[in-house]
Amino acid sequence: MRRTLLTLLIVACAAAANAQTQNINTTRKGGGGNGGRFSFGPRLSNYSTDVREAVTPIRTGRQTAFGAVGDYRNGALVIDFMYDHDAQSGGITSLIVDTSNYSRDRGEVTVGFAAAPFIDLQGGVRIDSMRVGGIVIFGNPVSTDLNIDHQALTFGLRLHTEPTPVGFFVLGRGFVGSAKIDFDNAGGNVNTDTHGYRGEAGLNFRIGESAWSAQPGYEYDHLETKDYGVRMNTNRFFLNFIYRTGL
Repeated sequence: MRRTLLTLLIVACAAAANAQTQNINTTRKGGGGNGGRFSFGPRLSNYSTDVREAVTPIRTGRQTAFGAVGDYRNGALVIDFMYDHDAQSGGITSLIVDTSNYSRDRGEVTVGFAAAPFIDLQGGVRIDSMRVGGIVIFGNPVSTDLNIDHQALTFGLRLHTEPTPVGFFVLGRGFVGSAKIDFDNAGGNVNTDTHGYRGEAGLNFRIGESAWSAQPGYEYDHLETKDYGVRMNTNRFFLNFIYRTGL
């Protein structure tokens, strides 16, 4: 699953980079400077996840995560991508044996339409790979209560302004999909439908006259399965550092 997430991210970046290269070549040939704009940068965040299910309910406490975000814009076309790696939670009950293990990789890629200069309508795919519960000894996973592989279609809109020098953005997306849940402690696996939503809001500060900007903000993510009572709520404070071409 992590390989699939990485593949999606590489494809999105490659498509945007290729389009940007074509725009640069067109500009050099005298075709005008109205080409696309590519944005990309690292993402640092501090999250807390509350997992409610019958086998291993877990509340992680505040944890550190990292990832990447970006988009490509050309006229009304918008390609948007995001990736977060929520690393294994620390052992707060014991430094030797921890029974509250949790980690997740999450990625989204959307293709959208700029309905107005400040509104994007978006639709795409979302993939999660999660590990919940089990036993970790000296930081090494020994067993897992749940392994969840999740795929979904996502849709929503994004409101935004330019960082000149300060802007803002608000994003709201829903999703419907399916998840494969492996119950390691009981054996076997099941498939179930899923639904949920994700919302975020933040500010966009341009750093001096450079092509870089900083984006502090807050995100809330809810994922729920139709069967087996799995519910996951994540709240996240994040800081993106974005480099933009075509300014």
